Amino acid sequence: MCRVNDKTERPMTRSLAAALGALMLAATMETAEAQSKSAAQPELASVPSPGAFESLSPGNKRIATALFEAQNTTTSGATPMTLEQIAQERRSGRKWGDVFQDMKSQGLIQAETLGQVLGRYDRARHSRS
Repeated sequence: MCRVNDKTERPMTRSLAAALGALMLAATMETAEAQSKSAAQPELASVPSPGAFESLSPGNKRIATALFEAQNTTTSGATPMTLEQIAQERRSGRKWGDVFQDMKSQGLIQAETLGQVLGRYDRARHSRS
């Protein structure tokens, strides 16, 4: 059997082993990344998210309910917003004043200010108690 010189064999073997190791590492990382992405998607889809209204703070629930109850669709003919739709507007980052103005411009609310909507809601709630 013919032996190759150890001085030339070792550097080539090391280079080849290092290159193969790097390729294997890259392939393993790509496979793991693909598996984690595919595993994460069904997991997110299977987790039920709470409704927009249920995830609001008590104060924001009060405002959403006041806006919902203040809607007057008999004169405008516009389709009223649901409580979930109103809450989703807030959850999407909009301010209550902007939500109120949009509802007012659609003819859903007759009040002049959001403060009037809240005052009427609070008075009606206290008189029901």
